[in-house]
Amino acid sequence: MNRILRFLTLIVLTISLIGCGPEKLTQNQNKNQIELNVWHQWTNDNNQLKAIYDQAVKNYMDRNPQIKINTKTLSTEAYKTKIAAEFTGEAKNIDIFYYWGAGTAEKFITADKLLPLDKYISDESLADILPGSLDAFTFSDRIYALPSFSWVMSLYVNTELFEKAEVQLPSTYSELTDACQKLLELEKIIPIAIGAKDGWDSAFIYQALAMKEVGAENIKQMLDNKKEFGDDPGYLLVAKKVRDLVEMGAFGNNPLENDYDTANMLFMQGQAAMRITGSWFVNQVYTDSNSMIKPEKIAVLDIPAIKEEDSNTEYIGGFIESFWVNKNTQYKAEAAKFAIYISKQMGISSYETGTGFSAWRIEMDESKLNPLFIEVKNLLDKYEKGILAWDTVFPASIASKSNEKIQELFGSEVDPGKFIEEMKEIINK
Repeated sequence: MNRILRFLTLIVLTISLIGCGPEKLTQNQNKNQIELNVWHQWTNDNNQLKAIYDQAVKNYMDRNPQIKINTKTLSTEAYKTKIAAEFTGEAKNIDIFYYWGAGTAEKFITADKLLPLDKYISDESLADILPGSLDAFTFSDRIYALPSFSWVMSLYVNTELFEKAEVQLPSTYSELTDACQKLLELEKIIPIAIGAKDGWDSAFIYQALAMKEVGAENIKQMLDNKKEFGDDPGYLLVAKKVRDLVEMGAFGNNPLENDYDTANMLFMQGQAAMRITGSWFVNQVYTDSNSMIKPEKIAVLDIPAIKEEDSNTEYIGGFIESFWVNKNTQYKAEAAKFAIYISKQMGISSYETGTGFSAWRIEMDESKLNPLFIEVKNLLDKYEKGILAWDTVFPASIASKSNEKIQELFGSEVDPGKFIEEMKEIINK
């Protein structure tokens, strides 16, 4: 009888273990798993940077099963606002986040919100980074992020529409305005697509022309607080030029109605002849499934020269974007490790897919670079002096206000002189 009872007890225990074992194992695995919340601003599935990020995260979790990456995305302007709001406190829902360096990140450094990465970065990694590419991420000799990819601003042109309008591709500002006038004669064609609803995209136009009128060195000194905005008469001349373009209809009937994605769509569907934007746009030319324009019908050009002596050796762009770690993260080492990994992978993959230029000095696959990206690369190779986009250098409060003020140039009845005076009050503090 005792033997029978012991046998029955063994059967019951075995069944219990079979029923409960997997659930308990899963619970134990979940208890040991670390979750990291990562935020970024790539919401559009057509954006190759989003695809690069998603693949890199999948690879990371496959290799590190104890880590789970939770990703949250918001569109650019909403993202900036939300990040700023979160970091007025401890930003408990954020472990790692995509952001811009230099003056944009400085407010977080000053408020002691970010984790320095020095002790987590290996000597091998530092040796692989291009000289000078850490400048926007280093504060008081401490490294808070690693560079991922750089960009360069260029003029993208639909050559088919230029042929249809019987006008040459613009290399000077006067040729640009002549082209706009001819393109306006084509039915339902916008000469220059712009997402002026997004302040940073409207600012690109003003900044591009200012670089050509005022010069990169003078603008850099203004951004570094060594010169005041408005001291050079070129700033006013550029404001007048932007107004001239707006009033002739170069940006459409109401450019403030369109955001960044809409402007890209207008160009890709052949409804706009030109687009001034960053080199990240190149990959969309080849991957946008809704595109109505053949890649070989797109040319990439220097920003048109305003002065005769312009040698086209200056550009807007550089290394400014990366992933940063919240100092209040519960998992400092794990978050730092992922931030270093994702920054490097974004740099390598962005170059290999023709989305951006990598800061990492390692062997990369160039076999699949698309022709348009090579055109951008050839332009970049000749440049000698670069400046960052203004809103990535200014402190956040100045950046947002200056972008909003530039947006007003794309509205109606704006006085360029008054615009300059109001910009002085915003910038020259």
